[in-house]
Amino acid sequence: MCELVVKHVRRDRAIRLLDVGCGTGSLVFLLARALPNAALTGIDVSGPNISAADAQRASLDAATASRVRFEQADYLGRHAAPVDAVTSDGVLHLLPGDTRALFAKLAADVLPGGVLVVCMPYDCAYNYAFAMLRRLLRLLRSRALDAVILKIGRLLHGAEMSDDGLRERVPYMYIPPRRLAGRRLRDTIAPSVGLRLVTTYAMPSASLSQLKHEVLVFQKQVA
Repeated sequence: MCELVVKHVRRDRAIRLLDVGCGTGSLVFLLARALPNAALTGIDVSGPNISAADAQRASLDAATASRVRFEQADYLGRHAAPVDAVTSDGVLHLLPGDTRALFAKLAADVLPGGVLVVCMPYDCAYNYAFAMLRRLLRLLRSRALDAVILKIGRLLHGAEMSDDGLRERVPYMYIPPRRLAGRRLRDTIAPSVGLRLVTTYAMPSASLSQLKHEVLVFQKQVA
């Protein structure tokens, strides 16, 4: 994701970048190293995620740390000046509300000529089946099922994630995607809010327990 973002943002001047749903800041830290002229803000609704990101920020050198900040916030209710680039990695399909309203908000947060780079699950049979499975799991949810999901998570991701991180992600297994990156989003919704699709990239799945994703790059149209 970092490599794809770097392909589409300005590197010859200072820019401001917002990462929506930053988690513990992994993408923000990668971009901070790759874009030495960028000021980066990561926002996430989770307090533990922001605390973990702030702790890692404290270990950066002073020059890099001065360009990075994190904020606990509900994106849909957040109001701030638009930036040169907005990124979001695997989060937008979970945000509540109307898809057009969400993308209107994203478009409003990007300066004219700037870019929106998002990784989202796309319109395919696997993702529809996975959504049905999550709806079924939600109907059957119990402490015992939580424990089973956590155990599977440890087997699949225990080497790269802490137990606290895995526990926090268990509830996501009960949330079906609210939207997929399909033709309606590309051809109707995005253009209606001033976003032009520049290109898409395939994104390899990290796990069988993950929806299949792709990266979409939009440019904010200049009035």
